[in-house]
Amino acid sequence: MVTRMRRRCKHIATLLLLLLLVYVPSSRGASSQLPVFLYFNPDSIQNNLSGLKETVDAFLSSSGFALSFQPFARFHDFDREARSDSSAFLFMPEWYLRQDGNDKRFKPFLVPVRQGKTSYRKVLLVGADSALTTENLAGTTIAMTPVGQAGLTVLDEALFKRIGIRGKELNFITTAKDSDAIFALTLRQVKAALVSQDNLDHIGNINPRLLKTVKTLAVSDPLPLPVLCYVNGAVPAKEVERMRKVLLAGKDGGKAARVMEMLHIDAWRVPNAE
Repeated sequence: MVTRMRRRCKHIATLLLLLLLVYVPSSRGASSQLPVFLYFNPDSIQNNLSGLKETVDAFLSSSGFALSFQPFARFHDFDREARSDSSAFLFMPEWYLRQDGNDKRFKPFLVPVRQGKTSYRKVLLVGADSALTTENLAGTTIAMTPVGQAGLTVLDEALFKRIGIRGKELNFITTAKDSDAIFALTLRQVKAALVSQDNLDHIGNINPRLLKTVKTLAVSDPLPLPVLCYVNGAVPAKEVERMRKVLLAGKDGGKAARVMEMLHIDAWRVPNAE
């Protein structure tokens, strides 16, 4: 009799445990239900993504936005999340709008301004003692941050075609950030590196001797800085406008000022605005 009661109690305890596992939501599950503000900008000087997340999450919470900020270091992770139904706002490379018809789903509503410009340039670097020229680049291994097929088309127009070559004639090694591409070049793991001028200057300020180990082979035409978008149909118009107003106020020391500082943004501009 005692043995049978023990078995019954054990059976009831097991059932209760299963019910708790099924019906009690975890804290991870609860937070994942929030709409997500995605960030992907491999050409940024900002590499402290955990610090950026903490700062932006605090800004969103204090501004009354029910959003979770999620920065990405890898393109494929960002691309997968951007295609999900959880994304609401995205700060991302302009070329991503052209990827697989994304221009219909993602709507730009603010563009960043840095030193009075909404564009930046990329520089093609080789070793200081390299014999490579623009005439013999075909087949060269080049380190650079991910751009996707749409981004490679942009680079063809802004740089490669101008120096007499196409991106498909080159071998690209993808790095998570520009500093990795530069170090791969200085360590002679690749023959060339394509990085943003801003990052090259930033790294040069930290380590001036490093600039003496590389030389510039070509400079791109101006490329658009990343864009801030909302997901069409996923965000109410009043929330888009509220986000716009809060961010625009950041240049005057508003709640978004610290976010702008971390992103190395001086101001925001409405697309196509004079």
